[in-house]
Amino acid sequence: MGKPNPIGTGWIATALAAYAITRLAPPLASLTPLGQAVLGAALAGTILWVSEAVPLGVTAIVVLILLGLCPGVRLADAVGGFASDVTFFLIGATAIGAAVETSGLAARAAHFLSRSARGSPARLYAQMIAGLPLLALMVPSAITRNAILIPAYRDALTAMGAGQASRVGRAVMLALGMLNPLASSALLTGGITSITAATLLGGFSWLTWFALMAAPYYALLVLGAVYLRLMVGRFEAGSAGCRDDLIRRDPLSGAELRTLAVLAITSLMWLTDHLHGLSPAIPALIGAALLLLPGTGALTWKTFEARLSWGLILTVGTSLSLAVLMTRSGAAAWLGQLFFQHLSTLAGAPLVLVAGLIVATALVHLAITNLAACIALLLPINATIAQAAGLNPLVTGLLITIVVDAVILYPVQTASNLMAYESGYFGRADVRRLGLGMLALVMLVSVLVLPYWSRLGLPLAVR
Repeated sequence: MGKPNPIGTGWIATALAAYAITRLAPPLASLTPLGQAVLGAALAGTILWVSEAVPLGVTAIVVLILLGLCPGVRLADAVGGFASDVTFFLIGATAIGAAVETSGLAARAAHFLSRSARGSPARLYAQMIAGLPLLALMVPSAITRNAILIPAYRDALTAMGAGQASRVGRAVMLALGMLNPLASSALLTGGITSITAATLLGGFSWLTWFALMAAPYYALLVLGAVYLRLMVGRFEAGSAGCRDDLIRRDPLSGAELRTLAVLAITSLMWLTDHLHGLSPAIPALIGAALLLLPGTGALTWKTFEARLSWGLILTVGTSLSLAVLMTRSGAAAWLGQLFFQHLSTLAGAPLVLVAGLIVATALVHLAITNLAACIALLLPINATIAQAAGLNPLVTGLLITIVVDAVILYPVQTASNLMAYESGYFGRADVRRLGLGMLALVMLVSVLVLPYWSRLGLPLAVR
């Protein structure tokens, strides 16, 4: 048995003490005992999520226990987030992503994208950026895509003679870590960020989300790629190692064909949700069931079990439960009022207030690294701030979602970026430089997208 980690034990003690102090402290003005207790559970969870003193799933279990100890909270209330569409969408999407990967379909697509550059680093980089939106349709999870794409692009870079110290290698891996997730979130079914935000904000179909979010996300993907290209400098000359004869031409296997058929059925159901009204989770679960059917599917149950992350499911379900209880108990409104006191002077300047919300969100995301947890905690607070300032909470909520996705300032802030960081092609300073650049680009894109959203019936001001 390993020795106890004194640092980890200290963080756990701090988190539990924070809950106890908040719970037992004299009542705060305009905050109910339930709201104060839920706020304590949120504070304890934030401390454990930030410190990573224990695995994410363990933190989720601790937060569930603390919520269950809050006055008047039943177990059904504490675990209510697990009945959300998000949780079941995640299960279905995991099965689809696993089938795309294990069947060889994703590897074929990644192999083609990386090898067809024909020895040109600039072409390799441009093709990768252009291919990310298409790959996001095939493999919704950015983490799954990186598990496939990082080895493929590493091989292509090696064939070109570009090592870990190369500028092109730095650009490619930074893009996979920090820009790749943007291609997912442009789609309602593209990842945990979009489905969590859409569930909390409410009222989105697949096409509605795409109509609103494709423009800012794809703009950030392209502008971020241009900024990254300028940031790293001129690419080295590549060798002619990647020739046409290295591109796979073997016919599609039976597993690949079956996976493509299920992807087509699932995508069609997502695209026509305005006709049948089904939650995005239902097509995802149908696709999972078809892929798991014995004899005709492309995925075994054993493989699916190995790919399903219970830590992620526990974290997502707990985050949603926490968000609901913070709203119901008044804790989110109380925090929003407290926060708005510092932004109230900007209420007469909506664009300046939006800029303040963007910066504040980026700072909060520094502490709350889990995307679902960050969004679940921020959106209820956002609603209070926006309504007090006369702004549309749906518009500001969408902007906050974009900030959480796009502004990454240190390597371990997201799992997809950590995977790319561990490849050894870039360092912490590179992440910080690109993250600050993306913060500026989010400001720019926000200003440009607001008139577009207004034309679609979502104006910034509501009074």
